[in-house]
Amino acid sequence: MKAPETRNKRIISFFLALALILSASPRFLLGEISASECKLNKEFLLRFSRDFKETLFSPRDWKKKDLLTFSAVLGTGALLYVLDGEIQEWVQDHRTSTSDDVSDVVRKFGEGLFLGGLIAALYTSGEITKNNSLRKTALLSLESWLTSGFIVHVFKFVTGRARPHTGESRNTFHPFSTKARYHSFPSGHSASAFAVATTIADQTEAVLVDILAYSLATSVALSRVHDNQHWFSDVFIGSAVGYFVAKKICALNLNQKPARLGFSFCFREDSKMISLSLYF
Repeated sequence: MKAPETRNKRIISFFLALALILSASPRFLLGEISASECKLNKEFLLRFSRDFKETLFSPRDWKKKDLLTFSAVLGTGALLYVLDGEIQEWVQDHRTSTSDDVSDVVRKFGEGLFLGGLIAALYTSGEITKNNSLRKTALLSLESWLTSGFIVHVFKFVTGRARPHTGESRNTFHPFSTKARYHSFPSGHSASAFAVATTIADQTEAVLVDILAYSLATSVALSRVHDNQHWFSDVFIGSAVGYFVAKKICALNLNQKPARLGFSFCFREDSKMISLSLYF
């Protein structure tokens, strides 16, 4: 088994490599973005505050389509909740030393240290290459990560679901507990991984980047079930939280071309005209 330090260095190297690939391929990134949209400054903090509030209160503006999506996610989560015990038992019965090693590496892609490193690498690469799109992707990833993390931790505290490794049943809840062993629902690793992956996928046109991002996020979610840290319904709902939070924040920051006023003059022998036009 490789030393933890070696694994950490390889994961960090992967983040840096991904950031360099993106920075070297600006055509992968969408839209023309002004510098004011992609700086880690006071304006970003104000925008983050706005996006955070809009995301938390977005259910008040849900339409029929949003309600149907919510119902589908909730229904799937409820079905998985019923099957949690059987799924967990099957996964634990099929664990191997190889799957333990793989899970030990994959899990780190959902941890704060490494996600923070990826976001920092993206932003730094954008600074070095003067790539506004890359910087914006990093900042939106940061917003999505922090917002989904807040939502997840509120639910963890309120529900207090026992983790499977405690030996307690899937129906055991200890509301408002501060103990980590009772913070199973939803999965924070899954939410974080999907929040960042969805943001990167939303901001790029590169299909391979999308596949890589979502594959890593899915692997993180599955690793939490494998490690007996979460029930399957925990990782499903956590992943959904990260995905939809990121989608909302990205939607709030769609590039919009500012309206422009235009004047034109027309002089003729029999008339003089001035036209005023508004371009969108």
